[in-house]
Order: sequence, then C-alpha cells, then structure tokens
Amino acid sequence: QAHEHGGALAVLYGNHETMNIEGLFQYAWDQGNAEFEEEMGSTLDSKLTNRWRLQFAGNQPARWAAMEPGGILAQPFLTSLKVAIVVGKSVMVHGGLTMKHIDYYGGIEEMNKAARDWVQEAQHGDNNNLGQYETIEEVVQSAQARAMSISKSMPKCLGGKGGESSPVWLRLYSNPADKSPQNPIAQNALDTVLSELDAHRMVMGHTPQNCINVALNNKAWRIDVGASKGMMNGKVEVLEVIQKEDGQEELSVLTESNRIPANERQVK
Repeated sequence: QAHEHGGALAVLYGNHETMNIEGLFQYAWDQGNAEFEEEMGSTLDSKLTNRWRLQFAGNQPARWAAMEPGGILAQPFLTSLKVAIVVGKSVMVHGGLTMKHIDYYGGIEEMNKAARDWVQEAQHGDNNNLGQYETIEEVVQSAQARAMSISKSMPKCLGGKGGESSPVWLRLYSNPADKSPQNPIAQNALDTVLSELDAHRMVMGHTPQNCINVALNNKAWRIDVGASKGMMNGKVEVLEVIQKEDGQEELSVLTESNRIPANERQVK
C-alpha cells in the first residue's frame, strides 16, 4: 500500500527481535508460538520428519528455526530490518543512538550493513535435521552451543541485554517514562549525535509511555505506548511528520479521534 502511494515501509530492529534471533522466547506469546508451529513447524515435519526438532532441545523449534541467522525468515524478512534510519530530519531507532555508535561503525549505513550481513548467514554451523544424537545431554549441549554461537557473533549494534547501551537497548533518552530524562549527559549526547546526522529529532520506542511525548528540548520523541496486549494494552497513537512546501516539518500526534499539536505533548 505504501509503494502504491509513493511511499515505503521501513521496519526496525528492536530488542525483542534480537532476543528471538538468539532463541530467547520468554516474552513470546503462546498464540504466536502456535502460529509459527502451524505455518512452519508442520511443513518442516512433512519434509524432514519431526526429528529436526531435536536440535532445538524443545525451545520453540519452529520459531527458532524461522528467526535464527540463516533461518527460514532470514532472507525474506530479517535482512530488510534496519538498526536505524534517517527520514527527513528525523532519526528513527528502537532504543537510541549516541556518538559512540556512530564512531564505532562509521555511520548508520555501516551499522545496517553489519546487521544484514550477519543475519543472512547461519552462525551455528550445519543443521542436524536428521536428529542424530545419542543422549539427551548431547541434544541439550547442541542447542546451548547453537545459542552461544549466535550470541557471540551478534554485531555490537544489536547486542546486549537489559541495561546495555546498544541502539536496540539504550534508554538514555526515554527513561523515565512520561518525564524528562534525569541523566545529566542525555541532552548533550542527543544534541551531539543529531548534529552529526544533520537531524532535528530522534524518534524511539523501547520504553513504554502512557502517551507519545517529547523531551530534551523537543528532540527526543518517545513513541512506544505499550499498545500490545502483552505489554500495557495502551491506546494506539501515531507520530505524524509532514514536510511542507517550504521544507519545514510539521509534527502532530494522531489518536483515534484527534490530531494533537506536537507542543501539547512536551514533558518536564
């Protein structure tokens, strides 16, 4: 639909995508796991026999086979995901960017390339689709080695866990929710990286807010409203950025019934 109207759809990596890739499914819904089984697991069973499942040691085999590097969804979906993008004067990223990220990779495009090159190739070696294992311990060790090889090879722009500072985990500009960040380095860090990228604002998710809001001198837009039923079941809102004829950008927050001017969503 976007292409039909001269636009495009861009999908970004988030921390939950990287967790799925690593085989960490503790936040996955049962209904989602069942869908992976229905769409992919049963097909693999018919083609390979169900012994292919053993290599995943009971850890959501259909979901993991789909999401791991070099897996079923690697080429058709995961290679299209971006760590960050710039559209107009807006930087879009799940957690946030600092100059440390830019300096390490040399820029956003290099970051996206690192993620794309990594996820399209299997990182765990050959599959054992015949399920040729002698003991349960061998099955478990094989799955653990699979997860470890993926985790160790993951690019730094995707890596880390809660509290880490990669672009998909950073909370420097978005925490605490619904209030201005308290970290004294936040404003300068954001100003510096936006200047480097010739952008006016950073748009991020990751830290759920009660409503879309902006902090740090109108430069940090926090748009995660926890809309998922598995999170906060928050009310759906959308940040709209319209480029006017004079090149200026006009921002509004769209709710189910209203268009709210950007200046009404500033937090203190």
